[in-house]
Amino acid sequence: MFMRKTAFFRGLFVSLCFVGAAAFWGCTPEKQAVVSQEADGESVYRRYCKQCHGMAPPPKFAPPIRGLAIHYREAFSEKEAAVEHMVSFMQKPDPAMSKCRPQAIKRFGLMPAMNVSEEKLRTVSGWVWEQYDPEFKQRHAKEHDH
Repeated sequence: MFMRKTAFFRGLFVSLCFVGAAAFWGCTPEKQAVVSQEADGESVYRRYCKQCHGMAPPPKFAPPIRGLAIHYREAFSEKEAAVEHMVSFMQKPDPAMSKCRPQAIKRFGLMPAMNVSEEKLRTVSGWVWEQYDPEFKQRHAKEHDH
């Protein structure tokens, strides 16, 4: 019983600290939602994607997340459309749907279909979109002659 109360109050304390810090630094509910989604997306990434997709080169067994973010930013102007596409692709990978270069598919093959809830796929897709790094894009373009 003591352990449950301790865990409850520890969780409550952490939550209150987060809310207080957010209020102190002027985080709007919208900014808090983005921060929360990014944290959840990173958790999904760590659990289901990190084994194959590193964040940056050198690649493990699949293209790095920052490279994927570049290709999705190039292919879609709106985050929502990119997320929809990523979810569909992860549910049923198809070379015709891939936004990676054909050389990447030849090198790594297609990923397996993800047996993960659609909610988690949406969360991690939104997080991937946010990993776009313009500086990484410049280095990536030089390395791959885009």
